[in-house]
Amino acid sequence: MDETTLKIAAAAFIHDIGKFSDRGVLDISEKYINDNSGLYLPSFHGRYSHYHAVYTAAFIETMKDFLPPEFNSPSWGEDDAFINLAAGHHKPETPLQWVIAIADRVSSGWDRDTFKGEDDQHISWRDYKLTRLLSIFEQISMVEQKELNDTIDQYAYRYPLKPVSPLNIFPGLKKKIVPETRDAAVDEYIQLYEGFIKGLKRLRHKEENTALWFEHFESLMMLYTSCIPAARVGDVVPDVSLYDHSHTTAALAAAIYLYHSQTSSLTIEAVRSYNDNKFLLINGDFKGIQNFIFSKFTDSEKFRSKILRGRSFAVSLLTELAADLICREIGLPSTSVVLNAAGKFSIIAPNTEQTQTAILKTEKKINDWLIKVAFGETVINIAFQKAACKDFVSGNFSNLWDQFCNRMEEKKYSGIDMKRYGGVVEGYLDRFTNEPGRPAVCPVCGKRPAMRNAGIYLGEELFACELCRDHIFLGTNLVKKRQLAVTTINADVGSKENHLFEPLFGEYQISFYEDDTTELARKEQLLKFWDLSFSPEESKYGDSTMKFISGYIPRYTASNINDDRIISSKRGREAKVADSEQLDIGDPKSLNHIACMAKPGKPGNYVGTEALGVIKADVDHLGLLMAYGLAKQRFTLSRLATLSRQMNNYFSVYLPHLLETEPDFNNMYTVFAGGDDLFLIGPWNHVISLADSLNDSFSEFVCGNSEIHFSAGITLHKSHTPIHTMAEAAEQALEKSKSHGRNRSTLFSETAPWQEIEKLNHIEKTFEHWLDDGWISNVLFYRFNEFIKMAAREKQVVSDSKINMRDMACTKWRALLVYAAERNVAGNIKGDDRKNIVKEVTGKLTEWLMEYEGKLRIPLWKILYNRR
Repeated sequence: MDETTLKIAAAAFIHDIGKFSDRGVLDISEKYINDNSGLYLPSFHGRYSHYHAVYTAAFIETMKDFLPPEFNSPSWGEDDAFINLAAGHHKPETPLQWVIAIADRVSSGWDRDTFKGEDDQHISWRDYKLTRLLSIFEQISMVEQKELNDTIDQYAYRYPLKPVSPLNIFPGLKKKIVPETRDAAVDEYIQLYEGFIKGLKRLRHKEENTALWFEHFESLMMLYTSCIPAARVGDVVPDVSLYDHSHTTAALAAAIYLYHSQTSSLTIEAVRSYNDNKFLLINGDFKGIQNFIFSKFTDSEKFRSKILRGRSFAVSLLTELAADLICREIGLPSTSVVLNAAGKFSIIAPNTEQTQTAILKTEKKINDWLIKVAFGETVINIAFQKAACKDFVSGNFSNLWDQFCNRMEEKKYSGIDMKRYGGVVEGYLDRFTNEPGRPAVCPVCGKRPAMRNAGIYLGEELFACELCRDHIFLGTNLVKKRQLAVTTINADVGSKENHLFEPLFGEYQISFYEDDTTELARKEQLLKFWDLSFSPEESKYGDSTMKFISGYIPRYTASNINDDRIISSKRGREAKVADSEQLDIGDPKSLNHIACMAKPGKPGNYVGTEALGVIKADVDHLGLLMAYGLAKQRFTLSRLATLSRQMNNYFSVYLPHLLETEPDFNNMYTVFAGGDDLFLIGPWNHVISLADSLNDSFSEFVCGNSEIHFSAGITLHKSHTPIHTMAEAAEQALEKSKSHGRNRSTLFSETAPWQEIEKLNHIEKTFEHWLDDGWISNVLFYRFNEFIKMAAREKQVVSDSKINMRDMACTKWRALLVYAAERNVAGNIKGDDRKNIVKEVTGKLTEWLMEYEGKLRIPLWKILYNRR
């Protein structure tokens, strides 16, 4: 990437920082404003406007000690000074200033959408700091006709003006979020800004590597400005954050500049044209994630959890770095990646021959490597679509997105390039050896040749292929170290044991580097430096790029390492956990130990079934909601970016916090969680409770919008069950929930809407009351299974067009139920009290069996498994 491209992207990204760093938080003299207004501000009827532009200039000069020196150097890159590019977007006078001005307008959809209802409320410039970010989730609807006659007061929810945290990402009711006075609103901005400046002062690499610092700065802006509306005055719809608007503006500006630079058309007239196809929208899609993570591997307890952890994290790494490799090949900064979650990414690039050549070259490099290491089980599909500025504005973006999605679908179903990769894998058998005492095939994956000296992560006596060793390396260190360095393959990051044996795509080395990175950054060998230890406490925010991709893993603590359930399993079940295994505080819990935690009770008197629960869930029809849930005029690139980031936050920011802080969920193992889906393993009964909790919190997260919901599939397994078997069963349960109408959960092979699940939970409490009070015996309770089966069969028989006499036996369940109740209910209670209890039990059971049929197994089996 050349310096001018980076300068353009950074200036575009910072162009609106004056909306945050204004006179209310930054000491800007009247003289400075007067001296620079004519340079940066447009005037109307003799009066200046858009003062945030001059505040942007003031920020760059005032904060120069905490910014890269290039930002205030007149010799950085070509043509305009950086400060003039960043602050001149409302009064552009040069081609490069127009690049950023056009990117700003396109990012906004040209004219930001406004409320047009008869009773619209105009936000006075005096009250702009009282404006809080609206939630896009509240506006989404596939049912209601969108006539854009809404008003700002129709929307009840706002986001708090606070940095990103697991709780701050939730919207709240307006009356609880919006300050009552202007002074209180200013105080909130001051507090937010002070935290931002503290973070700015901590950022690494500003002296050594401007591009790397820029990634850290973008992360800092995400933390502090994704709560600030990009537009706050007039009739605007304040639902796009300052961060998302800045991010998409930077992506568009870099693409516009490179397009005109590479086509020798960098003139004001050409830059201002909206008709030329200046852009390529690039999409990458990691195909085969399930196979990559869950493909059969060793059932050895020693490596099972580490492999699972490592493979899941590797998916995030491969997706991030595939996008990065494309950007580097084209010459784009990291801000050109506008969407990146759940194995998919989208990039805005210039539509030039150089770009298309770079895409094809990079796709070949990526998939050549994946074929080499995975033999075609997974590939990354890359598709692209041409676009012009006009396609992003005036309600046209929905058409562009449709075309883009169609391209992605075509690429998805085209599959692997069989002309290039079909046939026998060349040299496959030649990779294996038959040396005495050494396995030919990797004992972990059973696919690739085992290597000699697999390293300390497998032990001296064990062998594995390079890829499995690397996944064990990742899985081991993820729970111990929180800083990750992505370097060039020739970078000196310590001994071979401290990095991958098989660099990703042959280009990227990964290490959990703990030494000083200054020299690596200066040599441009440090490509990325990530902080994986995101903390909800603002004071603990890191000094580098935050990445919410590691997920929550349960670990042993001083308070649980001696739990009776773990000890009994460890000592008494040698087939599951070897006696020699040493447990240390901080170590991740094994799946066997997690299964033990399903047994409720007190020390010395634990009961219930020791088993794992697996939950797989994803948001229903998210693609359709994103593409068609908003009115065409309101569907813009910035809103799409905002919506995608906020949805990802629920799974990657809130969920890990919930699992870590809620005692009932501390034993949940995150296989993956991000984008719009999750896959968790935990004690079976805790998983069921978690599903109910997530349904409630997700509804709160999307402002109670009944059209946005998720489906889930839950399955139960013994702890020694192979991982791929668990994954297949959970996927089938999820598909069953979707096939029955979505917004449902499947448990014990029974599918019910979430509203029914809540009612069934109340029935479960009634069952427990009956058992605890001695109204029904355990024998009768087990017999309920028979009645449930007969009631479900009866419905099936009655619905058939032809009824056979041999099928009529199921209709006797009512009589059998009454008979069983008379003989077994409340046997220790006499007189009218017993009659009333028998009447209540038979009456409620009959009602529930007729209403819920087989779904009644859900509360019944939960109790049976918990009390077994």
